[in-house]
Amino acid sequence: MICTALGSQQAVDFVHTAVRTGYAEYFRTAMERVDGMLDESFGKLALSQSGGANPGKLLEATSFILKNTFNKGDTSFWFNQAYHEYKTHIKPETDFQQLKQLISGRRVLDYGCGSGYLAVRLERGGFDVFTTDVLDYRYEEAKHLPFIRMSSPRDVQYPDNSVDTALVQAVLHHIEPNDLPVVIQRLGKIAKHLLIKEDTYDLPPDLDGRDRLLAAQPLLRAFVGLPRDAQFQVLILIDFFANAIAQGIPEMNMPFEFKTIDEWRQILTSNGFSVNRTQVLGFEAGRMHKSCHVWLLCERMA
Repeated sequence: MICTALGSQQAVDFVHTAVRTGYAEYFRTAMERVDGMLDESFGKLALSQSGGANPGKLLEATSFILKNTFNKGDTSFWFNQAYHEYKTHIKPETDFQQLKQLISGRRVLDYGCGSGYLAVRLERGGFDVFTTDVLDYRYEEAKHLPFIRMSSPRDVQYPDNSVDTALVQAVLHHIEPNDLPVVIQRLGKIAKHLLIKEDTYDLPPDLDGRDRLLAAQPLLRAFVGLPRDAQFQVLILIDFFANAIAQGIPEMNMPFEFKTIDEWRQILTSNGFSVNRTQVLGFEAGRMHKSCHVWLLCERMA
């Protein structure tokens, strides 16, 4: 799927612009260096697929970029230092300011907690936080929080009704289709409320707030102007670049099961949740890797 998306110049050009827009908010005095890194990265990735979809060449290009462009083996490299600051302080604070208005109750399960910095910020904000993930790459600051490593995304070993809200932030599109209903149903036994943030596409014309966001966000206007298939490819490349390149975790499971808002509503309803509120964020400010995001606030039906 990544190879196919890289074969679309339309999708590559949009993602290049979107990533540059996000980086420009943080690297104002270093944009010449940033532009050089992005030009080299997107150029090599697209070139690797110029002869058709070729996973082997994609792997070679990704490995080269990680080692030579983003210098992921060197924590002192200026980009890695800045990105670490973003991931550990700026992004968790931005997330927290949103989440404190959306979370129901005090007890929160951070499903797919990743590095754990958001979980730590939630704890500092007064929540009782529990964490779980299939990979354990938590930073030291998060290791005092309760954590259960999952053997698979379906394997959520927290007791029934043990938390008020299960937080699932940009995780569900990484879950295989056959596992997704099981995951949602299991979270529905653990928590009464489900708070989901997802990358989405093909926004419904009658969606509340759509026109306001389109007027305020040039990237969103350009995104919805793309063909539906190209929008999906854009989400793939943004997710790949953010996780595999910038964060340096190419081993992350990426089946890219992105869905429209209507598809998410149908899946959630059929697996025991009502969607009480839909909040579209679009390509919001304050995000280094911008995408078309939506919050889905859900409640267990029984």
